[in-house]
Amino acid sequence: MSSIKKVTVSPIRMVKKVALMFFLLCMMFGTGADLDACDTWVALKNATGSDFVLFGKNSDRPLFDCQPLVFYARKKWPADAQVNLGRIKIPQAPETYATIGSSPYWCWGYEEGINEFGVVIGNEGVSSKALVENKTAAQNGKAPEFGPTGMDLIRFALERAKTARRAVDVITGLVEKYGQFGSGRPTEGTRGAYDNSYIIADAEEAYVLETAGKHWAAKRFKQGATSISNALTIETGWDLASKGMVNYALEKGWWPKDKKKSFNFKDAYNDDTPANIARTKRACTRAGRSAELLKEKAGQVDIPWMKSIARDRGTSPSIDLNQTAGSCVVELPGKKDRLPVFWWCAAVPSSGCYVPFFVHGSKLPGIVSTAGTFGKVVEAPRKVKQDSFSAASYWWLFRDLSDKVNEDRDKRLRAVRKEFNALEKEFAAAVPGILEKAVALRKAGKFSEAAAVLDNYTAACVDKVVKKVNELRKRFEEKAEPVPTKYKPYVGIYIANFGPFKDAKMKMKVKNGRLTIAIPGRATMELKDPDDNGLWYVVRMGTTAFSFDRDKQGEVTDMNMIQVNQLVKKAVKPGSEEEKAIQKNVPEKYKPYVGDYINFTSTVVFRAFVKEDSLVLDYRSKDIIPLNPPNEKGWRYFTKDKRASVTFVVDKKNGNTVMKLFQEIKIPREK
Repeated sequence: MSSIKKVTVSPIRMVKKVALMFFLLCMMFGTGADLDACDTWVALKNATGSDFVLFGKNSDRPLFDCQPLVFYARKKWPADAQVNLGRIKIPQAPETYATIGSSPYWCWGYEEGINEFGVVIGNEGVSSKALVENKTAAQNGKAPEFGPTGMDLIRFALERAKTARRAVDVITGLVEKYGQFGSGRPTEGTRGAYDNSYIIADAEEAYVLETAGKHWAAKRFKQGATSISNALTIETGWDLASKGMVNYALEKGWWPKDKKKSFNFKDAYNDDTPANIARTKRACTRAGRSAELLKEKAGQVDIPWMKSIARDRGTSPSIDLNQTAGSCVVELPGKKDRLPVFWWCAAVPSSGCYVPFFVHGSKLPGIVSTAGTFGKVVEAPRKVKQDSFSAASYWWLFRDLSDKVNEDRDKRLRAVRKEFNALEKEFAAAVPGILEKAVALRKAGKFSEAAAVLDNYTAACVDKVVKKVNELRKRFEEKAEPVPTKYKPYVGIYIANFGPFKDAKMKMKVKNGRLTIAIPGRATMELKDPDDNGLWYVVRMGTTAFSFDRDKQGEVTDMNMIQVNQLVKKAVKPGSEEEKAIQKNVPEKYKPYVGDYINFTSTVVFRAFVKEDSLVLDYRSKDIIPLNPPNEKGWRYFTKDKRASVTFVVDKKNGNTVMKLFQEIKIPREK
């Protein structure tokens, strides 16, 4: 491994081009393709045991994707008005209803939101065969016309629908007319595109709506509870569907024509690539967890329980994630003389605080609607730059707090929850009285006065939370430890641009007497002192290490993050036809290595075979990767990418072969 730290390459810019790099980043950070992992769940009246429907949503986004909360009052529009979505314009409705929504800093639409009629919606990014076709066409310079994002469709539905059923019609009508292709992630082109699924609810019923390109299926729920994540789930029991949805799939060859009567929407339209199969398994883990927690309190689901679901880390991946950008829990009252409450939490729920907001108010505190240094705009995502911290932004205060909590999570999280749990309890106790007062004023026709009661209470809550979050941020400001001489060359800021990171500042410092790296959105990692090869391994993590490059003057210029992953050779029956086919014409020296190598989901990732008397890898039938001959330690470097290498470990006793992959990611030091 000593040669790894000596390799000098330019700062990594090939992550979007090299499939192997992308695979390893997903392994390292549990995100990669899942930057938009989200979860939505709803409990109807018999599940809550009350006259209320309760709705919850966690929005998971890139770490810099600031998500202000915005309010728009009911408004009438001229006949020629249009909505500018950044990449397309769509005709405006004659009248739009009042809404509150959690809106990414570059986006017109909402990740989650509510309207004045008590309709609430949250969406999930999903992948379909239609999406794969569109992305492939875009890569070949033949991209379809851009459509609204799933976030835009949420806002359109909230502004135009008085019921959940009508909201389904609004979204599906726009999808059928305009499609939905285009990036849903800031700073990215069409690679950031995804299709969408939704939970749409009002005080009487809920719908799960799933889309694939311009086609869709929806299922109605009148009782019980349900949850969704980043996967298609509707199979044969849909209640509504797009015209031609079945025949389109038959024509594309996605479903056998002789099995038309047993047509399965999920199986026909779901993206069946290995990457999405793995993504679906992770999504089902989270959706299964929220469903399990809803079932645990069936008939007694309440607001505190909905918040606890949003904060749950009982699975891996969990519902609450370090990349969660916002969360809502919504009370939808069954009686018309009551008002809904939109409990909203900026950034990560486990380290955040839910505050009550009211769509029947007239304004929001300015700080909650303020983005960071880039500002709140409506622009095509590929044209925007990443947002960054501003003390004037409520969202960024909580993003910063979350990062500080992660530096000593167990201890600091307890302190945070003690403070915010007390505030949430205080808010919850006061809300019924505030609502009662507002309702009385509305009944008397004093709508402005009622709105002021709601606005003033929310503003008071926000003031208390801002004061507390700043107290906690200050409390968690670490006093710099004395830096031992041996660590001084490495301490500083390193700028990461790979995977989920864009110009992210990784801070190398000293903590608890060790060299330690603080990674935004991740736990702080302490490093062991370097081994004989100059590798600083992460304490209690033998799969990640760091090394450093120096210039001619001996100054540290770059930090190298080195990841080690293992894949196991797929077992085949000795003497079988399959084994004979694999070993046919293979020189004896290569026989232990050829075959398929699978990951933890049992998905084939690499196929090792011999070409022109050299060992090569086939990455998911996409890239042929030639390998150099092994060096003195058995490392086979990629001939076209000196940052990557593999080695094979053969267990002769058990007949297993393990392939270890080493990938180096260069992170330049801030100058």
